[in-house]
Amino acid sequence: MYELVYSSKANKKTDKYAILDILKTAQSTNKALDITGCLVFHKTTFVQILEGNKEDIHGLFARISIDERHREVVILHEGEIKKRSFDSWSMAFHNLNDQNISQQDTQTFEQNLIMLSELVDRSSAASFLFWLNVRKQVMGWLV
Repeated sequence: MYELVYSSKANKKTDKYAILDILKTAQSTNKALDITGCLVFHKTTFVQILEGNKEDIHGLFARISIDERHREVVILHEGEIKKRSFDSWSMAFHNLNDQNISQQDTQTFEQNLIMLSELVDRSSAASFLFWLNVRKQVMGWLV
């Protein structure tokens, strides 16, 4: 079993429809390859952890790296693991840029992400780095 954590920035032309397409593709591709993990997109930044077969993870990451919707793609961690940390997780999406979303809804979403980052199992280096980078994005820390 293998894990990889990366972050990237969305290109300026990456709109909500492109994000939804990324989500749809990730859900079907990951299921077919038995890849689990979590994808968080907040403001302009993606942070994702992928778990599965090493060759499948590297192949998927190679496609992500050249995807024109991403820029500044950086591996934060990769390595062998004994078991999955996100074995029952599926992708989720909440569009905070929608004009119907209030500032209070956005703040609630951000607070929930921070709380989740404190509650989840961070026993692996990848899981720890994933949630650390999610917190950085939500709290506006420099990365």
